[in-house]
Amino acid sequence: MSSKEQTRMAGGHLDRQRAARLMEALGIEAVVLVQPESILYATGAFAGVATLWRRAGAAAVLVPADPAAPLAAVVGDLQAASFREASGIEDTRSHPIWVETTVAASGDAPIVEDILAYDRTRLPGFERPATFDPTLMLARLGDVLAERGLDKARLGLELGFVAVADMQFFEAALPNVRWADASPLVARLRMIKRPAEIEALRIAAELTTSGLRHALASLHEGIDAQAIGALWRGRVEEEARRRQLRQSLSSWAYIAVGPDGFSPGGPARRGDVVKIDVGAVVGGYSADVARTAVIGKASPAQRRIHDALRGALDAALAALEPGRPLREAYRAATRTMHAAGFTSFSRGHFGHGVGASVFSEEWPFIAEDDDTLLEPDMVIAVEAPYYVRGVGGFIIEDQFLVTGNGLELLSPLPRDLIEVDAAQEDTLS
Repeated sequence: MSSKEQTRMAGGHLDRQRAARLMEALGIEAVVLVQPESILYATGAFAGVATLWRRAGAAAVLVPADPAAPLAAVVGDLQAASFREASGIEDTRSHPIWVETTVAASGDAPIVEDILAYDRTRLPGFERPATFDPTLMLARLGDVLAERGLDKARLGLELGFVAVADMQFFEAALPNVRWADASPLVARLRMIKRPAEIEALRIAAELTTSGLRHALASLHEGIDAQAIGALWRGRVEEEARRRQLRQSLSSWAYIAVGPDGFSPGGPARRGDVVKIDVGAVVGGYSADVARTAVIGKASPAQRRIHDALRGALDAALAALEPGRPLREAYRAATRTMHAAGFTSFSRGHFGHGVGASVFSEEWPFIAEDDDTLLEPDMVIAVEAPYYVRGVGGFIIEDQFLVTGNGLELLSPLPRDLIEVDAAQEDTLS
């Protein structure tokens, strides 16, 4: 990799040394990234509008196992130049997509003749596809592999993303490649966050917490999920403006009012449970924080459920230490729920990684069968939810950065069940 490429790769988060170790363990010579989020993660560049259909065959990035070997990319011709510039990948090749693009060398009249002169460099019979043609992208990828002696190699491919309908194109275009599933490898790479990713997740958690604090303090009888969401988003956006946030900002919210526990419900009546599970998304990186409130005084049943969840969350947090497997936290939380009398309680996971997935939850999970060891620079959400139809939806969830010494809380809010009639200043301070 040239010094120029190393400098210009600053936008990506790919750890080539870690990738090399994981590829060696899997017995592969390179990974072909095809999932849009993976390409953005590895290169820091948008691979083009054709990837928005989320079909394998729109773009690909080759990551050789040798950390000194440069990356290569194949993207749609509309954005190939901007991709090369943003990623620093000198070996960026293109394939035609549906958007017509050409060059007028001089920009002067007669413009038609100028364009036609350039277009005569196209191959005979050139026609653009309706969207994109995966065989054209894979032909360019095949050229790259042949030039690098990888056209008969064992390579990794994100088979968790590639549809069966798309895999046929890979097999036909590259018949001598032996494919291995690299989805777990990519997940392990993305599990450990780089400083810029941590900063985005930290800001997202701070914005989310600020909005959540405001929304909880504004609850009252008659409010509904839509109004709560507007209060939360309004404060998130206000805080982003105050900070002069430069990254892109979006948000998501799962808010429920009333005894169903998961549907929006409302307007709120006295005795209703209000579950607020929300996340600000900063530069594509999503926070995930949640709290529960009751309009008026909590009933004994509501209090018992929430107290059990609080105990389960505390038990999980006590077991989350660097070097320990995530399943230990799951088992501690489950044992605590059962000890609290909820012996039939069965939840699939008590938390997950957070990052730049299309969903707020990403691998790894705090689950019974997850032997992933907690490592520094992971960012995780730890949650204890319970949806009891007829009573309401309950959740306590916080976001943490894993350090060498343990967990750093990124979403500081009290974990008590909030009673809206109580003094909000005391409850939320």
